[in-house]
Amino acid sequence: MNMDIGGTIKKLRTDRNMTQEEVAEYLEISFQAVSKWETGTTMPDITLLPKIADFFGVRIDDLFSVAHEDELKRVKESLSYGLSEQSYLYAKRILDASLQDDPNNIRALKLYASLHLTKANDDLLAAGSMLERAMKQSPIDEEIFNLYFQVRGGGVYKAHSDDDWFIRVCEPYAEKFPQNRALMIHLIEAMIRQRYFEKAEKYIHLMQPGKGEEYLRQVILGDLELAKGNEDHAKEIWNTVSEADSMGQYEIGERFNRINEYERAIQCFQKAFQTTTPPRPLDSVFSLAFLYTKLGRKAEAIEAWQLIINTLASDYKDYDSKTVEWAHREIRKLQGV
Repeated sequence: MNMDIGGTIKKLRTDRNMTQEEVAEYLEISFQAVSKWETGTTMPDITLLPKIADFFGVRIDDLFSVAHEDELKRVKESLSYGLSEQSYLYAKRILDASLQDDPNNIRALKLYASLHLTKANDDLLAAGSMLERAMKQSPIDEEIFNLYFQVRGGGVYKAHSDDDWFIRVCEPYAEKFPQNRALMIHLIEAMIRQRYFEKAEKYIHLMQPGKGEEYLRQVILGDLELAKGNEDHAKEIWNTVSEADSMGQYEIGERFNRINEYERAIQCFQKAFQTTTPPRPLDSVFSLAFLYTKLGRKAEAIEAWQLIINTLASDYKDYDSKTVEWAHREIRKLQGV
């Protein structure tokens, strides 16, 4: 390890606007000796270290700083071998110090980002292992599989986390517990993304939607056909969802929105809201407001935001929440106020 005591002394001295002569006078040595320390020609006698530390108001250990470039190299190496809690804290301390000296140190900024990603990966792996233990004990608990999908359901920065990983771990549970709605939906969606179409169709027919969720099979079958490239067939399937099914209309409205069939999407969102009873959910109205804004239909967007305000007041007795404030802000923006 390259100890840079002279460099540390120079930094401490210049940070305090001191001269080599002032340091030398306190230590009762020549300023030439201080100069040689700072250039790395010689090192201070070990007996002088306590006095040097006292003079600058630091610990003796603080004098034994490793040069920044060497420290950053060690941090990079530590990231290659995984992180213990100790190595994480060490890397964080070194990077904090580097950025304190130079907030725009590109190498330190990149290493800090890598440090956070590595730590996040380690934490996600730990969370995934916990959830795999939990699913063995409670395989019909939907929350476990929702959490597991968040942890292991894909993402380029997640180690051991992608759709194939999720499918491998969760498919055996789907065979035994098709009543687990969250498990089945996440599994089928992962299979569709990976283009395992035959498997996806198998589990679509195995899934057991709950009461009031009959639309799920139609919606997902349409998703499957769309992924296959059969857009017309997908639309035919989505259009079989009952117009009286509020959640079904909302879900297919989102699908039509994604394929840029905006008028059909608007019809679905309107029906979704019209078929609900108080206290009425507002997801479909938010979708209407966003879509009208996207299409530049300002008057209709304002009406949608006003409907949100009115419904919050009538159905939820909500007159001044952040959501209400947000709706008022959006109206003012659309009005150009």
